[in-house]
Amino acid sequence: MAVRRQECSICMDSFKNPKLIPCHHSFCFNCLEDYVRANLRNGRFNCPICRTRIRLPKGGVASLQSNFYIDDADSGEKFACDVCGPKNVATSRCLDCEENFCQSCCYVHEKLKVSRHHKISDLGTLDKATKRQIRQRIFCDQHPEDEIRLFCRNCKVLICLMCKAVNHENHTSRTVSDYAAEMKKTLQSKKDECSDKLRRMNDFKAMAEKLDRNIIDTELEEIKAVEEQQLQLKKVIEQEVGRLKSRIILTYQNLRRQIKIFKKCVEEELLTCKNAQENVQTLTDQGTDIDIIRKGPHLEQLISASMSKTDPTHTTVLNNKLFSAAPIDASKLIPLIGIMRNSTDAVSIPSRKKQYKFVAVRK
Repeated sequence: MAVRRQECSICMDSFKNPKLIPCHHSFCFNCLEDYVRANLRNGRFNCPICRTRIRLPKGGVASLQSNFYIDDADSGEKFACDVCGPKNVATSRCLDCEENFCQSCCYVHEKLKVSRHHKISDLGTLDKATKRQIRQRIFCDQHPEDEIRLFCRNCKVLICLMCKAVNHENHTSRTVSDYAAEMKKTLQSKKDECSDKLRRMNDFKAMAEKLDRNIIDTELEEIKAVEEQQLQLKKVIEQEVGRLKSRIILTYQNLRRQIKIFKKCVEEELLTCKNAQENVQTLTDQGTDIDIIRKGPHLEQLISASMSKTDPTHTTVLNNKLFSAAPIDASKLIPLIGIMRNSTDAVSIPSRKKQYKFVAVRK
């Protein structure tokens, strides 16, 4: 899997307090706040990358979800001493005991007879996999000496064993690992939903490109037919020929513009699905169990909202040519050049902004 960019697309610098918006793009908190302040209209703003229309929550930019993966990439991460507790920062780790020590505790550990030959490593030199393993040990805010081990289903919060005994005694709870596994399964199903929609959007994109090519080819053919008629009737109908050419060009310009809108709708949905898949993959691969429990429901909600949107619709355009040449009759020059038929069908395409229509002509 490709490595996520660690640069904000607004300031083009390393992320600082990155915030995740519903279309799955991330920006520095300050960059996004300045951008929203300048571009907010009726409580909404466009994503700087994909232009998706985003509703700003009541709490403003500060209330948006932080990007957990980018936060995890922070090289300044600190761990608590497993002997002294959270009050002291660990600087070393015993690879034999699998425990973190502050400077004082490390000194004692190295002097003890049972542990003097243990291998001690500087925390700053550990690889990412080991750091993720260490990071799984998170202590309770209410009982700092106790590690979080359970998830209360009634209150939907992470708790320690003391919390279970005191405040959540009659509540239904599961171990962190079991609930994280359940959340992973739920998120994976959401990822599969993205895969299905991704396939549909790829089909739509291919169809939009084919329609675009057909419109251009048909336009050229019809202009050529008009020009052949013009050569035969040039002295009499130059003005009428020019009018017909203009109508054809304007008609196909309008069709191309609508096809472009259709393609854009499809490409936006493709990008949203891909970003959602990447975020789920990153969370399930890189995130800890705690990360998955904390961030998973919000990510699930974002994906569900994206998946519930109506797919763009399409129709075959131009069952036959709009312009038809006629045999030459000098007594009826103007009407025999040909006619432009009016639209007989219209198909609406849902859009975030307004309804766009394709013109389809019956044979």
